[in-house]
Amino acid sequence: MLRVDNIPWYIKPFFLLWGHAMGLLLYFWTLSIRLTCKIKFTGAPLPANGSPVAYCIWHKDLALYFAVFNKVNNQAWLNHPAWYMKPIHVLLHLTGVEHICLGSSGNNGMAALENVIGYLKQGYSTLVACDGPAGPAYQIKPGVLWMSRDAQIPVVPLRFNCKRGMRLGGWDKKFVPFLFSEIIVEVGPNIQVTENNLEVCSDAIELFLNDV
Repeated sequence: MLRVDNIPWYIKPFFLLWGHAMGLLLYFWTLSIRLTCKIKFTGAPLPANGSPVAYCIWHKDLALYFAVFNKVNNQAWLNHPAWYMKPIHVLLHLTGVEHICLGSSGNNGMAALENVIGYLKQGYSTLVACDGPAGPAYQIKPGVLWMSRDAQIPVVPLRFNCKRGMRLGGWDKKFVPFLFSEIIVEVGPNIQVTENNLEVCSDAIELFLNDV
């Protein structure tokens, strides 16, 4: 598989130019959403700055997440290494994500997960679209649970609601908000995963994210 870190030298300049240009466009688009939309938080309070947590959303809400959390700090993410993800990696760095650990299911995913857990133990936070990268939609995968268990940090699920926008195709039916919309972010309770309650926590996160 052609990855962001094994691009042939003879096309790398064009690849980097494309990746950074598209990443900048994505960043300024999310910034325009952030500046024009009314954003309201409900539910539990967000964790204090500096408290390491694993935020957790459905893949369909990624555009809403970037629109709301346009600037973060002290975060490390696991992200797909495929070449076409370069604009997303540029977007992550522009929003303040300091470390991107390249990996996914079938692509050094466990090694990347261990790298993220290492950063979490150092006090970093992360965000996981926990039904990604290829679904099935609305069914939690265990990565975020293992992060919480092994790094001993809580999972904080985030649920989004926005009435004005469009839904894209694909397995996740990603929602893209319009300018001048209202975005409601419901913050779930802190959920600390251990070896003994892993299944219970998985059910609780899935129920919250599915608004059941």
